[in-house]
Amino acid sequence: MTFADAVVAIALTLLVLPLSEFATDLEDDGTSVGDVLSDHRDDIGAFVLSFVVIWVLWSIHHRMMEYFDAYDGVIARLMLVWMFTIVVLPFVTQLLAGPEYDHGAVPLYDGVLLVSSLALAGQSWWGHRHPELLRQDSEEVRQWLAEPVSFVTPAILLVALVLATVQPAIGTWPLIALVLDDRLEHLWMRLRGHRHAAAS
Repeated sequence: MTFADAVVAIALTLLVLPLSEFATDLEDDGTSVGDVLSDHRDDIGAFVLSFVVIWVLWSIHHRMMEYFDAYDGVIARLMLVWMFTIVVLPFVTQLLAGPEYDHGAVPLYDGVLLVSSLALAGQSWWGHRHPELLRQDSEEVRQWLAEPVSFVTPAILLVALVLATVQPAIGTWPLIALVLDDRLEHLWMRLRGHRHAAAS
């Protein structure tokens, strides 16, 4: 897990590096901080979006990996896929801030995030089916195992990808739903609980 956290930290560093270059614009006569921020609002918006997205994905990953006491080949490969998507995010973020925004950058960005969330859901699914990899003495783990695997985040990203492909003008706006990920997940769990109660 320490290695994965380091990968996230490096990705966040790479994410912010292009912004540091904007300071050189202040060397021009008559250029104010407000002018620089206005001229680079697309870059700043893309940075903020990716920072929040990485934070959401890392939070899910970090919380889930606290339940694991060991790993096998499947978990290792899924983690590798997840870390690859995190490393790629600074690159696709730059595409969002450039002229590629209107030429396929948004679906590519959403696709990378979808693969990332599916890798996380895959780790959760594998952990549910192989409890020997988990911390057996933890009540929190037992509660986690009693809950179904959540596919709320992949569902949000799949919808965002479809919308960005079918209606490009919508851009990255559907990704705002990721901020509500926890609330939507709790709502989904509650609905499942009501359905099971009604069925029994």
